Amino acid sequence: MNILAIFMKHPEPGKVKTRLGREIGFDEAAELYQAFQLDLLESTQRTSDQRVIAFSPVAEASRKYFVEHANEDDLLWEQPEATLGERLIQVFDDFLNQDNRVVVIGSDSPSLPNRLIEEAFRQLETSDIVLGPACDGGYYLVGQRTRCPEMFNDISWSEPSVLSQTVERIRNAQQSLCLLEPWYDVDSLDDLQMLREHLDAMRTSNSTENFPMRTFELTHKLLAEL
Repeated sequence: MNILAIFMKHPEPGKVKTRLGREIGFDEAAELYQAFQLDLLESTQRTSDQRVIAFSPVAEASRKYFVEHANEDDLLWEQPEATLGERLIQVFDDFLNQDNRVVVIGSDSPSLPNRLIEEAFRQLETSDIVLGPACDGGYYLVGQRTRCPEMFNDISWSEPSVLSQTVERIRNAQQSLCLLEPWYDVDSLDDLQMLREHLDAMRTSNSTENFPMRTFELTHKLLAEL
């Protein structure tokens, strides 16, 4: 079984996309992050056998929000109150077994093509681990066929060396690795402007596979107001 887990936060102003919020306003950043989420929830419905919405924080308001927006076939999984590495270890512990392949993505890449998620599952047929490198030095996707908790240990998550540190851990664990093509997250005003230009180009070229329409419209609106 192919299992896709999407890490998401309850879109509360001042608690999500805070770097972007300092540049465009915290209410606006939270609204944009919600658009990211809704577009991803719509576009990834058929990319796996089972979809898991890994949400935080652990609170009744968060659960109510994701119950409202998730599909009835989705599984809701509360992220533990722990470091990112510990949360990733836990989600693989809970869903990975000899019959499953598990891929985890975040919700900061609304333009991520489904083909990269599908390619990750294909690569896990022969590789132990798959990573999708992000342009900021981290990664937008991680998948496992074989458990490798040590790949998440002692990582400097806020540094641009996340990918290189992770690859070193995988090498030391003697696990096989496949790399996907790079993609980008949206964390800053510069990223948001690049996203707008990329989506404009996609529309012009008629490249509309899982096109994030909510994000497209709101990005134009917010940038026009700056």
